[in-house]
Amino acid sequence: MSQKPSHGSGRRQRVDIAVLGMGQIGGSIALAGRAAGLFGRIVGFGRHPESLERARQLELCDRTTTVAAEAVADADIVVLATPLRAIPEIVDAIAPALRVGALVIDVGSVKGTAARDIEARLPSTVAFVGCHPLAGTEQFGPEAARVDLFEGRKCVVCPTSRTQASAIDRVRGLWEAMGAKVLTMTPDLHDQVMAAVSHLPHVAAYALAAALADLAPEIAQAAQALPTTSLRDTSRVAASSPAMWRDILLENRTALLPLIQVLTKRLQDLEQAIASGDDVTLTALLEAGRTARARLLPE
Repeated sequence: MSQKPSHGSGRRQRVDIAVLGMGQIGGSIALAGRAAGLFGRIVGFGRHPESLERARQLELCDRTTTVAAEAVADADIVVLATPLRAIPEIVDAIAPALRVGALVIDVGSVKGTAARDIEARLPSTVAFVGCHPLAGTEQFGPEAARVDLFEGRKCVVCPTSRTQASAIDRVRGLWEAMGAKVLTMTPDLHDQVMAAVSHLPHVAAYALAAALADLAPEIAQAAQALPTTSLRDTSRVAASSPAMWRDILLENRTALLPLIQVLTKRLQDLEQAIASGDDVTLTALLEAGRTARARLLPE
């Protein structure tokens, strides 16, 4: 197993960790944290024994279980890395079993109401900090875990009014030791930003790929022989897990729906300009998109 992140200096006191959800993010936390000398014993939790067996074979964890409370019983740190829809039930299951002083973090793509709901379900004897590592790819499952997944990537930490400064400092140190660059944001601002820069692009990618499914058979066959970088780049994230993105899009719909309406209007404007042969308007619309991209993604 490759060894990568080794950030900071001096000997660290290793802590035992429970990773609930041994997919790409959960598995990568296990790999990167162990490589950085952060973790001692790693227990993995999941609903599917076959997936947990693969996680063991890949040496992502020392032990696995399908019982959430059992996974966290001796953990100093608990990572919630399951699909969003499963988290409330899991938090209810683990709450009575958590050690006094344990640190609980989640790594979901939506914070707002989700973080406040998790916090409300946990006992006051533990600390909770919402986190979002911006490091995932379209791949998923234990096989997608990488020891260097967080290297040089951003991780947004989203404290609430109840989050203690000591817990924030501890979480910051954890992510920085795994190579991430930490930003702090309120949960609601995080959701508004993610709706724009991540969730809307996923909606567009899925819609684009689905639209191409309606191509005539002869065109579809020829298109497979002529794959373009344009199609690959704009549809790449449509290869992501539909179940995971279903949960994300529904959970963040308050911030996302207005942006989908804006995107729909932009598409209608482009359609009208193309249909009418209005080269002036079409050029202006394309230039507006080009300018916006340059501002959001400077080279």
